[in-house]
Order: sequence, then structure tokens, then C-alpha cells
Amino acid sequence: MILSLDASTQRGSAALVHGRQVARELFPETPRGRGVALFNALEELLRDAPTIRRVVVGVGPGSYNGVRSAIATAWGIATARKIPLVGISSVLGLDDGEYFALGDARRQQYFLAQVSRGYFVIEPSLLTREQLEAELQKAPHLPIFASAPIEFLPKVILRTPSAARLGALAADLPPDDPQPLYLKAAHITTPKRVNKRP
Repeated sequence: MILSLDASTQRGSAALVHGRQVARELFPETPRGRGVALFNALEELLRDAPTIRRVVVGVGPGSYNGVRSAIATAWGIATARKIPLVGISSVLGLDDGEYFALGDARRQQYFLAQVSRGYFVIEPSLLTREQLEAELQKAPHLPIFASAPIEFLPKVILRTPSAARLGALAADLPPDDPQPLYLKAAHITTPKRVNKRP
């Protein structure tokens, strides 16, 4: 039995996968990687399957906090149970066929990946709006998935990663040390200087 989880979007996912069959999957809300819903879902799944042989975690791209908390949680479970841990890109878990996966990376940038049956045709990369539209035109027949609406792309299909799909894809992958899939540095604001009175 495999425990798989993802928190790269507002709607997280946690699943138990036996071989390549889904035993159970839950979809807790994980706004900005916060809240206890994901932990409650994991606790419920682990009650159903106390014996698991590996942990799979989605590594993004997506929510900075969500990806980090999912990896830390997966690492904790795998370490405590002394079982293998595997990281896999979250966007591979959107569908079983061929598709584009994209998201708003803020500050007038977008990420785009092209996936076919669980493998990257084009790995996630940062693009401007113009570059994104040009790439989408190269395969206009493919569905376009995103976790939130993209204002200038009305044909976007709203979908979040499935931990069950990720678990099935990573069932036979070698263990690794999952790292967040960040396409750019986190945007951090520095505090304003305050003039103190003498």
C-alpha cells in the first residue's frame, strides 16, 4: 500500500494506492498550504491502512507553502516508519492522457508544462503571456488544465492534482530526496524602516 499526498493547490489530495488501484482518495481544502484538513485526511487514511510500504508526495509547481508543508509531512511519515519516500511533479497528476498544465506564477508570468500519459513532453517552465499563448497554439487540440481561472484563457478546465494518480505513477520509481519544484525565487517583502525617536 502506498500513501500519496499533494498540497500544491487550494484543494489538496491524499490517497491510498494498492499497486496501481486506488483504495481511497480524499480531497481536503489546503488554502495556501494552511489548515489542518490535510493532516486530518492523512490520519484517517493511515487508520484505514496502518501498514504502508512507501510515501509519494507532489513537489509542485504550485503553492510555495503548500509544497513545502506536503514534503515535510511526507518526510516525517516516511522517516518515522522507515519506508521509502518519492517526490513527483504535481502537474503529472492532473489526467491520464495528454494535456497542457498551467498556472499563474504572479507578476505577469505563467508556468506551462505539456504532459502525455504521465511523462513530460515539455517540462514546467516560466513564460510571459505572449509566450504562453504561442505555446498553446502549437497543439490547440489539447485540453488545458489549471487549478484556478486564467482570465484570458476561457477554455481552461479547472482541475487539481490527484494524489492517487501521483501514487500510481511513482509506484515503481526509486526513492529520492524530494525537493520543491520552484520555477522562481519566492517573493519576499522586507519590512519598512521605522525611524525611532532618540
